[in-house]
Amino acid sequence: MLKKLTTLSMALLFPVMASAYAPKKEALLVGVGQYKSGEQLPGIGLDIKRMRELLEKRGFHVKVLFNQSATSDNVKSALHSYRNLSSNDTFFFYDSSHGTQVPDLNGDETDGLDEAYVLYDVNDNISSEEGLLIDDQLERLLAYIPAKKVMMVDTCHSGTSYKSFSRNAVTKSKRVASNFKYKSTKGILGAVPKVKELVVLTASSDKQKSIATSEGSLFTEAVYNSWKVEPNITFKGLQQEATKQIANACRRDSDLVPSTPNLYTTNQVFVNTPINDFLQVNINVNPTKYLVEEYLDGLMAQGKVGQLGLKSKNYYNKGEHISLNIDTLGQQGHLYILTSKESENEIDVLYPNPYYQNVNEVWRGKFAFPNASKPFAFQATNNSRGLERTVVYAILSQSVIPELEVSRVGYNKFQSIFKDLNGQSNLKDAVKDILIKRKENHISIAKIVFSVGI
Repeated sequence: MLKKLTTLSMALLFPVMASAYAPKKEALLVGVGQYKSGEQLPGIGLDIKRMRELLEKRGFHVKVLFNQSATSDNVKSALHSYRNLSSNDTFFFYDSSHGTQVPDLNGDETDGLDEAYVLYDVNDNISSEEGLLIDDQLERLLAYIPAKKVMMVDTCHSGTSYKSFSRNAVTKSKRVASNFKYKSTKGILGAVPKVKELVVLTASSDKQKSIATSEGSLFTEAVYNSWKVEPNITFKGLQQEATKQIANACRRDSDLVPSTPNLYTTNQVFVNTPINDFLQVNINVNPTKYLVEEYLDGLMAQGKVGQLGLKSKNYYNKGEHISLNIDTLGQQGHLYILTSKESENEIDVLYPNPYYQNVNEVWRGKFAFPNASKPFAFQATNNSRGLERTVVYAILSQSVIPELEVSRVGYNKFQSIFKDLNGQSNLKDAVKDILIKRKENHISIAKIVFSVGI
């Protein structure tokens, strides 16, 4: 018996492939900690660093516009560039800066005021829309991005500075001049297109103040802490946790009024969706490229094999231990867990293996694999620069499948089989031959797909 935990990396990940398009995860982070006028907001650089860390770990390509680069023209131009994304992609927009309110010209605000983000090149007294990104303008830009979208905003819309907070806090708000006038109504008047597949989480309501400190903005700090500790937190859960953490931080100073993060979604289903699940790209596999996956999926879709219950998270961080929940649905048999390395024309046998054994060798019922009490674990790996896709199949057979027993004893790592085959057609035929031999003895198959971040 092993005396210490054996951790085996799953060297099972293959490149994301689609018929002609590899899905993307893109993020635009905007932060203004020092304005052209010389005014400063504390901790904004830390806000950007925290959000970048969270997103890069989830496979995002991150573009940052910070301070001098965060002009209104640059931000609008960057948002416009994401129009080339597809509905299979995911887009994340984040802003940490001052916020304000300006007169509403198209009548879509009940209070007569549009919200606006105050960017680097705003004029000193905000007497015009120069340096502002008005919510109607942002909504137009987002409406033409076909991808799923998440927007997190750490700004507020009115307020004054506070001096007594222990971390040198100021509210992230600016007032417009009493003589504010639009230089141009272009991009502000008229109907605003409806945005699809969007989730928005903001630091405060229209009338509240969000707070920046030398150790980072309270809202962003709460998002970072909550999402990092609980990777599978839902949007609603994140809103609740952020609300609680902001309130706790403000209790240290009686002059501060905590903001209440607001959550908006275009589909109510998104409210209780784990954020990591929502951020997944829609990865489509080209069946002419991955013939084994096409064959096994076809067997399941046509009802030619029995069913199993197989669940796992949709997303893992690199190095995280992977757990599978298996339900034999009342059946019993010999268990085999496989993963495709189809870019190399191989299949890896994850179980059976020499490190994890079932004494009876017959599996039945519901169980977690691997069992927490066993000195063994699967560890997620990622050998690419971005998100990697993982496919795992569980097979339950009433008879032993000798061809899949190659890894039971005597190997130091998972054993790849069919290494010497010339291509996908031969690999599919080899798997097909194995299963056809035992179809009369009843084969049950289940499949899961998840992704591993960098």
